[in-house]
Amino acid sequence: MPATEPLPTGVEVPEPGGRIVEGVPGDIATLQPILANDQSSNRVASKIYEQLTEVNPQTGEIEPNLGRWTMTPDGRTFVWQIEPNAKWSDGTPITGIDYLTTVKSVARSKKTIRRSNFQDIEGFTAYADGKATSIVGITVDGKRFSVTFNKVFCPSLASTFSGNPAALLPAQVFAKYTVDDDPSRNLDDAPENILPTVSSGPFLFKEWRRGDQVILDRNPSYWKGPPFVEHYVQKTVSDATAVASGLKTGELNYGTIQSRELADIENQKQLQVFRYPQPGYNYIGWNVRSQSAPALQDRRVRQALAYGLDIDAVVKAVFFGQAKKVVAHSPSTSWAYTPNLNPYAYDRSKAEELIRSAGYAKGADGIYQKEGRALAFSILANATNRNVASLVQIAVEQYGQIGVRVTPRLEASATVNERLLAGDPTIESWTSGWGLSGDPDPYSIWHSSQIPDPSKNRQGFNFGGFTAAGVDEAIEKGRNGPDCSRATRAASYQTFNRILNEEQPYNFGFAPNTIVVTNRNLHIVNPGTFNDVPSIQLWWLHS
Repeated sequence: MPATEPLPTGVEVPEPGGRIVEGVPGDIATLQPILANDQSSNRVASKIYEQLTEVNPQTGEIEPNLGRWTMTPDGRTFVWQIEPNAKWSDGTPITGIDYLTTVKSVARSKKTIRRSNFQDIEGFTAYADGKATSIVGITVDGKRFSVTFNKVFCPSLASTFSGNPAALLPAQVFAKYTVDDDPSRNLDDAPENILPTVSSGPFLFKEWRRGDQVILDRNPSYWKGPPFVEHYVQKTVSDATAVASGLKTGELNYGTIQSRELADIENQKQLQVFRYPQPGYNYIGWNVRSQSAPALQDRRVRQALAYGLDIDAVVKAVFFGQAKKVVAHSPSTSWAYTPNLNPYAYDRSKAEELIRSAGYAKGADGIYQKEGRALAFSILANATNRNVASLVQIAVEQYGQIGVRVTPRLEASATVNERLLAGDPTIESWTSGWGLSGDPDPYSIWHSSQIPDPSKNRQGFNFGGFTAAGVDEAIEKGRNGPDCSRATRAASYQTFNRILNEEQPYNFGFAPNTIVVTNRNLHIVNPGTFNDVPSIQLWWLHS
């Protein structure tokens, strides 16, 4: 049962059969890549729908997958050639029409928040607005197609042709939902969003048992060669502790655990551990436009909150050293990492000094006040994540020590995400995290155009409504060049990081290590920071 993709040197001859059972906290919401905004959905969808490119798990570099590309000298046009043997599971060849269908679907969707990945393609906005019946920047000739941008778009390989929303959709399934001369038509409620009928990836959708598991079968016609395992199962579990428990009992043979479980897992002889830094971070975000917690609008208060929370102690107590403090958007795994920033070392005296400089005086109850209003706010957090609960508990205690009253608001993860995306103005602060790609473009998270606007039914990732002089300009320069060299782009993003470090729209928190655990009889290939399931079709189980 040979695979088209060669096995790494020194790997044993695999045995076919068996199943990978991965535990993931939380059920899926959709299997439509352009609508998926949660980890559970993304992990399953990525095994069904492939992308033109893939990410090197160790370096984050973009490499060919379904297609190979050339670029015109002006940097505005990409010409793609899809692999000759790439086909859908129903036998239909994968062609440029599938990419065009994907982009049209994003343009006309009312639910996706991924338009910024495609908005610089010539004609995209006109098509999205119903002012044109074609996207003039995309031309297709069978397996060859070209994409022309209005202007240089430096992160195009990582966003327009890579990442979740760039996974190719089968035209034979989804083209019917986007009608060129009817902008009201879209795939948002297509039944195939949760019941995929064809696949370009290593697995085929078989069954979704809501609240329990998603079952995928081997794709026997996978263009790289069928997987060695018969099935991939994503098991819905309550939290990371349940993942660790399932790994120990053998109910699961693959999963990502939290650091609090590591010592016990390392004592389990039947298990093996892979560790590497995450390309992202966990943070506490401040709603800088909050009317109910106006103190968060003041940079001095936000800086005080940075000094007043001992992140190093959190890393030690909650993550057992398996994390690293972050003080701006680009973590140390990124080539846009910015050194020599203010580390905001824990300093209660400095924190209170800043609060007083903002016009607050301590009341009889020990809480600072201004104009009769206490310096107080609530934190919205995921109720099922023990690490998040611990972080919030420490924040409540330590902020109380500097005269700030914090009230936790624990809700289901899906509810938290929905409220943030919709721009719920009653959210004063929240905890969340970003998983970042190898390209450091922060547009979708920090550009002012990405602020959710409930009055316009506009969703976005700039949840806190943050704007500051120079931020949009630095993001746009790194995004649109015209000089796309890494050195020039890094300089722009370092300017951006220095502004965020000063403004503190988040307490940027920490970047945890990813800790992947498998049963020793599961042979996996080269996981790393930027991809923990590379070449999954080559994974196999030893009997």
